[in-house]
Amino acid sequence: MDNKGKSKTIDDYVRTASQFRCSSGIDSGKEIWEDDAATIALGGGQHDRSLFLNFLDEQHDPKSEEESTLHNQKLPQIGDTYIDPFQHVNSSASTKSVVKDYTMLHSQNPLQNMDVIEDLRAQSSSSSSRIVPSNFANMMAIQEACLRALIDPDQELSCRLWRQSPKALKNHYALDVEMACSRGHVPNINAPRNSQFNSLVQLIKNPVNQSMRLINVKGHVPALSADPIGSCFIQQKLDEATTGEIVMLYKEITPHILTLAANAFPTYVIQKLLEHGPTIYFRILIANLMGHVLDLSLHLYGCRVIQKAFEISDIDQQIEMATELDSNLFKCIYDQHANHAVQKCMECVQPQYIQFIYRRLCGKAKMLSTHPYGCHVVQKMLELCKDPQIMDRFITEILDCVRELSIDPYGNYVVQYIVQHGGPRHRQIIMLKFTRSIVQMSHQKHSSKVIEKCLIYGSYHDCKLLIDEILSAGGGQTADHLVGMIIHQYANCVVRQMIDVVNDCQFKVIVDVLRRNRDTLVMYAHGRQVIAQVKRLLNSMAPSPDSFGKTSSSSQFL
Repeated sequence: MDNKGKSKTIDDYVRTASQFRCSSGIDSGKEIWEDDAATIALGGGQHDRSLFLNFLDEQHDPKSEEESTLHNQKLPQIGDTYIDPFQHVNSSASTKSVVKDYTMLHSQNPLQNMDVIEDLRAQSSSSSSRIVPSNFANMMAIQEACLRALIDPDQELSCRLWRQSPKALKNHYALDVEMACSRGHVPNINAPRNSQFNSLVQLIKNPVNQSMRLINVKGHVPALSADPIGSCFIQQKLDEATTGEIVMLYKEITPHILTLAANAFPTYVIQKLLEHGPTIYFRILIANLMGHVLDLSLHLYGCRVIQKAFEISDIDQQIEMATELDSNLFKCIYDQHANHAVQKCMECVQPQYIQFIYRRLCGKAKMLSTHPYGCHVVQKMLELCKDPQIMDRFITEILDCVRELSIDPYGNYVVQYIVQHGGPRHRQIIMLKFTRSIVQMSHQKHSSKVIEKCLIYGSYHDCKLLIDEILSAGGGQTADHLVGMIIHQYANCVVRQMIDVVNDCQFKVIVDVLRRNRDTLVMYAHGRQVIAQVKRLLNSMAPSPDSFGKTSSSSQFL
């Protein structure tokens, strides 16, 4: 069974478990564990099934009620063993190969995101004559987290969370748990709408009801925010909402923030809402994102919420979110969505508080610069990092491979950034690295852009050396090799930029080349563009009549 199939099996198990808690009691759980679902999900055999059944027997044993607090503070016990995800797991092998003695590992507090499970347990206690142990919700949360960890493709992350704390492991997989077992308790934004909801949408669409306010949709905010019309209505009315209405929105959206943040239309409402209201309420909302920052950052819509959270949150929450991104930093940088969250983190958090991120990027400059998303993060670091030691080390890594980066489709943007925003010393080093390669680089698509930047931002001395190398590339006799550069699709841009910064002596050499090869150049679009550029420059110069009252030949060659 592949991971997708195992994930579905786990979801079915947790959903069934939540249903039995609403009806029967803990013994019904044995029937579920006796089913093959959990065993198959674990890739285990008969021995593993008996271990889990013994675990449930211990939970129901009256003698163990005194130890219920202890159960809430431990990793999932299976007899005297625990599952170690650090060890390689083969889906066809028994979990006997991945169990070790359980001794020193302890958790902290029950998962905040398991409120839905607690609600189900409370309902079952009122409708059933049998009492479900108080630690059952936490037990289910831990079991589900363990199952998820075993099939998670990113074993490095799940192992790190396991070692960190059970709470961290539960928080990481809490969204999967909530979605699997909370039927009817987390708003299903794709579910058919009831008549009351449809009536509200019709009222919103009716232009006669422009006076409707947010208070009129109380109790329906999560569902409306997931509707295109409802989402626009909430966003529009937020600008004129009272404090009470804004607080109402926070109270209805915050419990379902993880579900709403992963969908298109609610994300617009959340981003707009975070710009309004008392500080305490958006701090509570952002606090509910903690433990899920990494997952949301990797999501198409969730990353937008995380970026907004970085913009408006206080420094303590910013640091906490940055720490979560740092837990799998390079996965975020290489992701098309999460890289924006990393960049926003660098923009919004003061550099001295996220030096741990900048330090991790050191030693990876070349690898990051040649990545389609990593190159943007590198440029953001070059712009915002203020630590001189970190920056000196990082820029040195780039300069050591500057020629290789210049011809790279993405690395050339990093080199261009240093040429434009770096110091004179950096530009001088780059020029020296390019010596005897200027003409060759001018003919290449990406490196030609770097040469253009060098001509724009280089010092007079650096530009003179660069242009002299181009003019003397033909062996020093003539500069007719410029004709090939002028008609080339990339090198012609270098020549045109060169004409704007040449000195008088160099300009005369170029004019002479154009005069001798005019008939050839006018046959090419790029050649005509260069001729027109030189003609404009000549016309802008003061006329210099000769002894016969005529202008010099250099201005008449065209």
